[in-house]
Amino acid sequence: MSLFSGPGGLDLGFHKAGFETVFAADFSERAVETYNDNLPPVSRQLDLASTSPEEIVRLLRAGGTAPRGVIGGPPCQSFSQANVRQRRDDPRRRLIFRFAEIVQGVDAAFGLDFFLMENVSALAQPKHRKLLDKLKRSFEKSGFIVYEAVKNARDFGVAQRRPRLFLVGIKRDLARFAAFEFPDGEPGSKTVRSEIQHLPDPVFFDRANTGKRVPFHPNHWTMKPRSEKFLAAANGTGRSFKKLDWDSESPAVAYGHREIHVHPTGTRRLSILEAMLLQGFPQKFKLRGNLSEQVTQVSNAVPPPLAQAMAAAIRESLYDRRQFAQTALLEFLKARGRQFPWRTTANTFHLLVAEKLLQQTAARAGVVEAYREITSRWPTPHDLAHAPAREVRGIVQPLGLPYRADELIKLAAVIQRKHRGDVPLNRSELLALPGVGEYVADAVLSFSEKEAAAVVDTNVSRLLHRLLALPDTPPSNPSRSRRLKNLATWLADGQTSREMNYAVLDFTASICGARAPECVTCPLRLHCAGSNKGGTMPALVTFKPKQVERPLRIVARIRRLTNSRSARVHW
Repeated sequence: MSLFSGPGGLDLGFHKAGFETVFAADFSERAVETYNDNLPPVSRQLDLASTSPEEIVRLLRAGGTAPRGVIGGPPCQSFSQANVRQRRDDPRRRLIFRFAEIVQGVDAAFGLDFFLMENVSALAQPKHRKLLDKLKRSFEKSGFIVYEAVKNARDFGVAQRRPRLFLVGIKRDLARFAAFEFPDGEPGSKTVRSEIQHLPDPVFFDRANTGKRVPFHPNHWTMKPRSEKFLAAANGTGRSFKKLDWDSESPAVAYGHREIHVHPTGTRRLSILEAMLLQGFPQKFKLRGNLSEQVTQVSNAVPPPLAQAMAAAIRESLYDRRQFAQTALLEFLKARGRQFPWRTTANTFHLLVAEKLLQQTAARAGVVEAYREITSRWPTPHDLAHAPAREVRGIVQPLGLPYRADELIKLAAVIQRKHRGDVPLNRSELLALPGVGEYVADAVLSFSEKEAAAVVDTNVSRLLHRLLALPDTPPSNPSRSRRLKNLATWLADGQTSREMNYAVLDFTASICGARAPECVTCPLRLHCAGSNKGGTMPALVTFKPKQVERPLRIVARIRRLTNSRSARVHW
């Protein structure tokens, strides 16, 4: 979602990098019209200074959208060096904190992956440093790791010297995996000449011309130079009369009071279209509104190529890395996935029986034998509900936890009595069944392909803690952890739930084991935040807080637990 979106320069860059905007808002009616004419029409006019985060969340839910990131450029005039009358009581200074408040509200409601905020580079200078640090702390308290950089548009394919401040926040649980870095860019070869020399002469503004009679492009118009002051100062001296050089970049396209840069010929000021091209907008882009409104829009816009570079860095760090992990896991499933009879059944009741047998038990030959005997002798809930308890216990006994036989009989009886023999595929009804918890419900919904659901057990928790380098100790009952459930859902996003769950379960059973993970041959090692770029993954060994041992005894203990003489110790 996009806040303070203006005409859409930031959004256009994100779209070119593969993102989709589902909600945008700006105070300017003309900017909203421009946005909706050139980009998917999702922008609306809102005064974000007075719109609460709760209202934004309500609008998102009403539209059926759940954003993964928030981008925006709060108004920067109160921090700009061009503003020689800066005031501490300027209400626009609060808008950077309103951006943070909305990010925090949307994150609490939907769970975000990232945010990006753009502003003038002066905000990072000593005069405003305390304010910026306060803003960053507010993001950090909300669970983001915040990255800060000033980047110049000229280094990213824009014929303009325009340094801008960027704050990028990555959710803390994803930050180590993402390893975000700002793109470097490099000084390009684009100049004023390369961007605007090909254009014909513009139309001069007059009050009868509303912009509809501009033959080449509706924004290729400018003010007619009439004053003697302009003619006298056309050599490019003075703040209001900066004359551009054909073979250099333009100064920052940021015009106030119609102080538009002077064309390199010295005979007129730039047209709006020429300013747009120097901002990096494509020529097909069209601004709405009168001349003054167009000046404001082009001045406040983020150069789309600069925005695209920032978006591509976020996409690469979060989503390209995730895509790599997903592909590796699915290829592993295809090549080395385990074969079990319950994975090929279309019978939901049989699937439920399998998940009950697998509770607190590793998938092995004994489970397969018990599953086949129970489902062949008592194939329906009606049959199992009337099965002799002694016989069912005899089948389950070799697996341990013999009380599961009684649970299976009771479960079948409830399904027969309350649901007429059909396993309910509604989450709340599944959880209401005796002996069915979060894990079993998620497994049945996912493996029956009735609902996308991430299954989280101890093995999945272990993979998430290693792949994402989560700093805490894995919980004793991971299936009840909403945080791990969200992370597992994030990892599988965009893929078939059933296949991703099977892939992760099989991968943790074979490669990412508890005590001796095969990190050297692991297909995820290059993007696993916990493997130190292919190094040996330590076992998940924990020590009591007050336990004190000599370093060599600690190393010996880790090696003994991992069955490895070459285990590396990560302090």
